[in-house]
Amino acid sequence: MAKRILAALLAAVLALSLAACAGDSGASSNGSDSAASGESSTGSDSGEADLKEPELVTLDIVTMASGKEESGVAEVEEAMNAILEEQFNINVNLTFLPFGSYADQTTLMLSSGEGIDLIAVYMVPYASCATSGQLYPMDDLIEEYGQGIIEELGWDMINCGRVDGELYGLTQGRDLAASQGFAYRVDLAEELGLDMESVKTLEDLEAVLKTVKNETEDVWPVAVSAGENIRNWGWDALGDEMVNLGVLSDMAQDTTVVNLYETEQYKDLVTTMYNWMQEGLIQADAVNTTETASTLLEAGTAFGYFTNLKPYYAEENNANLQNKIAVVDNMIPALATTDRVTMALWSIAGSCEHPEAAMKLLNSLYSDPEVANLYMYGIEGTHYEVVEEGAITNGEDRINYPEGLDATTTTYRKSGTWLCPNQFIGDIWGLDLPDNYWDATRDFNNGSQKSAAFGFSFDATKTPNEIAACTNVVNKYHKALVCGALNPEETLPKFNQELKDAGIDAIITEKQAQLDAWLAEQA
Repeated sequence: MAKRILAALLAAVLALSLAACAGDSGASSNGSDSAASGESSTGSDSGEADLKEPELVTLDIVTMASGKEESGVAEVEEAMNAILEEQFNINVNLTFLPFGSYADQTTLMLSSGEGIDLIAVYMVPYASCATSGQLYPMDDLIEEYGQGIIEELGWDMINCGRVDGELYGLTQGRDLAASQGFAYRVDLAEELGLDMESVKTLEDLEAVLKTVKNETEDVWPVAVSAGENIRNWGWDALGDEMVNLGVLSDMAQDTTVVNLYETEQYKDLVTTMYNWMQEGLIQADAVNTTETASTLLEAGTAFGYFTNLKPYYAEENNANLQNKIAVVDNMIPALATTDRVTMALWSIAGSCEHPEAAMKLLNSLYSDPEVANLYMYGIEGTHYEVVEEGAITNGEDRINYPEGLDATTTTYRKSGTWLCPNQFIGDIWGLDLPDNYWDATRDFNNGSQKSAAFGFSFDATKTPNEIAACTNVVNKYHKALVCGALNPEETLPKFNQELKDAGIDAIITEKQAQLDAWLAEQA
């Protein structure tokens, strides 16, 4: 209740402030100062009477499920609706779709326009959805009803969601850069006396992995998650990170688009992985395994795995692990790319009958902590309990499961919150993360090296046939090479010839032309 009263007071103050600044849209500001400070708006950028819909509007929100049955959804809807109806005359229906069918189901929903108003666009071709009319253009809406979003994200991040100059989706308040490193079991490292602090490079890591192999039985030094060993090692894929059809290599500071699979950078990486596989350092069934690396670590049959890293990665994951992990970080320093920012985007469906109401709701989810926490974590006392009130540097609480509940028995989602609009204004879950976790993540985003093409989005509709053909070729070779299952000396010439036959040069030429045009616009 105290939060509710505070939110109302802050909303009133913000409304007065915005009224005084009504002539300044802020479109030229990047919002970095407010974002870095951890301050957040409350989502009301004009008087409540102006924001209320003339008639009750019900909006369907579609996002990913936590992986379990969530019987508490109706309770959360009711609690959210009590707030949203009072503020905006809006109700919500929450739809959570399973990970395995998320892409297929959301594609059908966007195509039919049924049961969908707001959606987290993930694992589907965002640009194609935008240009086909399946997503609603946001520029006018965000200027009028999304000032809280602008303050939270800043225009640098918002502009990454543009397609042909028009805004169709919003990135999230989360880690928007990634460094590359290696997560490993603390117990095994200590037992073997491994000096993990000295590990900085693949060469350093190799010596450690050999010790693990020689000193243990039935423990893979390197485990692989579902056939994926290393997704990125310092390149910008310019819109297609899973297949890398034309990239900026070597930390993406040169604006020349190249074929990744012809670079020495890629050859050196996959040669190392092949040598490791020959020496028994990588899980033998890496290419075909369906298990996750973390599952193998928990089972005691693996030592570590390569992963994208962010602040406090180990602490966040250790809450649910018996075999605790630590990380070798910054083997590849943090790099911010458009791919990372646009991996998942919140959009208004093109079929939405009430786009203004949808933007008001989005603004609330991005800037009102009370609404955001309800959506992310559920109801206090039912789905979580407050462990430390106001303990987080953003003014919110530290929370955890109520007595008698855990991840398997809760009736509302705990996992999957990374896909929510804005974690930065929310509570912190559990006892392992520091009070400044959200601040550290913002600083990580702001301090990462930006790709020379940051903000550029490739329009893949110009070369659809070539992309389809090249994707088939990449799927044939890439994962196997990165897992170490194929000899690069023998495989890379065949791989690259098949890519050329499939049309990769046309893709690279088109990417370069689009990138050059975009760069010229920025000058």
